[in-house]
Amino acid sequence: MREGSDRVIAVLCADIHLSPDPPRARRDELKSDSGGWYKAMKKSLDELLRVSSYYNVPILCAGDIFHHWRAEPALINFALQYLPEMYAIPGQHDLPLHNIDMIEKSAFWTLCLSDKIIPVINEEPVMTKNGVIVYGFPWGRKLKPLKKRIEGKFHVAIVHDFFWSKNHTHPKAPKSNHMSKFRDLVTGYDAVVFGDNHKGFKAKLNGVPVWNCGTMMRRNQDEKDYIPRIGLLCNSGKILTHGISTKNEKFKTVEEDYEGVCRMSTDDMADTLHGLKEAAQHNLDYAEALRFLMERYSVKNEVRKIIMEALDRV
Repeated sequence: MREGSDRVIAVLCADIHLSPDPPRARRDELKSDSGGWYKAMKKSLDELLRVSSYYNVPILCAGDIFHHWRAEPALINFALQYLPEMYAIPGQHDLPLHNIDMIEKSAFWTLCLSDKIIPVINEEPVMTKNGVIVYGFPWGRKLKPLKKRIEGKFHVAIVHDFFWSKNHTHPKAPKSNHMSKFRDLVTGYDAVVFGDNHKGFKAKLNGVPVWNCGTMMRRNQDEKDYIPRIGLLCNSGKILTHGISTKNEKFKTVEEDYEGVCRMSTDDMADTLHGLKEAAQHNLDYAEALRFLMERYSVKNEVRKIIMEALDRV
């Protein structure tokens, strides 16, 4: 697959984060002259479709299509109408309680049932219409080296995990996810594509091109000067960058305000409690779900121990 002149064989993206309302940093776009938040999202999706149609190649998405797994009907209808067809894995935002065992309760799964998304989630390779072999590693499933190749095919792994480098990270990034830790895990692939880290960058590990997509739609104040982008994967392994236009996007000077933070925290807690109820209905391990909840809200270790010991006595 590395012989001959370069040609684009896939478009790469991640972290679309479709949501019914604009993020706080861009809340002025709800009723802006540019047409509102849905029109802003549609602009980015139209660009994604335009590029994939121009090259007549599939789209590979490395997760977080939705900002929330329980999307409202209007947003799902919007996605059915405007999201291009793609091969995709779910990110944590796409999954109830960040749990892939509950995927059938999600809006992501609705798009799978509607053939808008071709899921790549069961550690089984999927061949695209133009012959690219895709291996999916959704949120919660670690990248594994490829041990068996198909002769004459291009092999791509799409991963939702926080892959970072020195200048593309945040202060709380786990050291175990530094790009150097993935050096052996990319073995066997022709290219590896990451989602989750919103700061996009390219790298090469053991000779394998690696593309961290970055966010496709800017949501946070610290992304104000960031140019969202998608990748163009070539048959040589080269990955080209295609920037997404940010014209007419409106950012607040200060993202966080007391009312917004309180509202976010209240909604987040309500959603987590709803997720626990869903877990019970699915006969999933309630204790594991509760551990997730306590970790998410930074419950002290002493308190966690008391709660888990109490559960053992129930």
